[in-house]
Amino acid sequence: MTSKISNIKIQAITSFLPEQVIDFRENYKTIFGDKRVEETIRATGIEQSHLARLDQTSSDLCFYAAEELFERENVDKFSIDGLVFVSQTADYILPSTSIVLQNKLGLSKDVICIDIHYGCSGYIYGLLQAVSWIKVGMCENVLLLAGETNSKLVNPLDFALKMVFGDAGTATLLTKGHDEMAFAIHSDGSGYDKLIVPAGGYRLPSSDDTRVSVQDRDGNIRTMDDMYMNGMGIFSFSIGNVPNNVREVLSLQSWSKDDVGLYAFHQANRFIIDCIRKQLKLQWNIIPLNLQKVGNTGPASIPLLLSEKGNFFSEEDREKVILSGFGVGLSWGAVACNLSSTHFYEPIIK
Repeated sequence: MTSKISNIKIQAITSFLPEQVIDFRENYKTIFGDKRVEETIRATGIEQSHLARLDQTSSDLCFYAAEELFERENVDKFSIDGLVFVSQTADYILPSTSIVLQNKLGLSKDVICIDIHYGCSGYIYGLLQAVSWIKVGMCENVLLLAGETNSKLVNPLDFALKMVFGDAGTATLLTKGHDEMAFAIHSDGSGYDKLIVPAGGYRLPSSDDTRVSVQDRDGNIRTMDDMYMNGMGIFSFSIGNVPNNVREVLSLQSWSKDDVGLYAFHQANRFIIDCIRKQLKLQWNIIPLNLQKVGNTGPASIPLLLSEKGNFFSEEDREKVILSGFGVGLSWGAVACNLSSTHFYEPIIK
């Protein structure tokens, strides 16, 4: 799917990180051993992550980010007429978490609410949903909340994933404006099992059988209620699809790759991003990274990256920006946009 949507503006982006920081070298060497820890850090580029408390959900993290955005932008909460919540770690099976957040944030009862149950590509899907509402005249101001607490899905003895994922919440405000956004989004359900929590839904409900721990050939321990990732499968998918996806949106806007002043990729791991960078023949100075200190935060990773690094780039550099998300589903998408007038607020940690 490709589409160009005009008269849109991304007004502001904020983010929230939970206070607890796990340093992999300090916390995991006694569990997984020095060699494994160092090899994993070297492969992923991730050295630490922020973890939510047991009683914190992704909606809590997004709530804090949204409250900060309202305060910093002096937003009238009753001006918000659309709310999109993107996460795979919802509060409940039902009701939708976006409905819960509408009340918790004190928004109007006329607001349109929707949950998008997506992971690493979810921010791109959320942007498309938000700007579509604005374009067709349903909304004027849409709050896009993207957050994840993937740490709750990972088995403590699965070092392959324990040293990858982190938790975060973000808030993005989209309004009417004069900018244009070009989207290219794809899906391939044949790879649904490459990144999955096998049990816990209605296809395979949780049971005593699904809660049995099993050790794989690499020494990782998990149950069927825990997240599983086929690392090589996700790597092959990413480098096989993301570069062409970026070229798609460049073509839609008639931009060359060198016209772009900022590429914000989903923070999967450094090795994947580096392979994508090499295929596109890009320099590191236009590809910010923050995964070293926060890990892979799923749909929150792109707005978290922009929140932290966006102000490092000039307004001119931010006139032509590519955002790229890819992962679970399998799904992937990119958007070409203008962030020159977007306000970026550094992550709150508390």
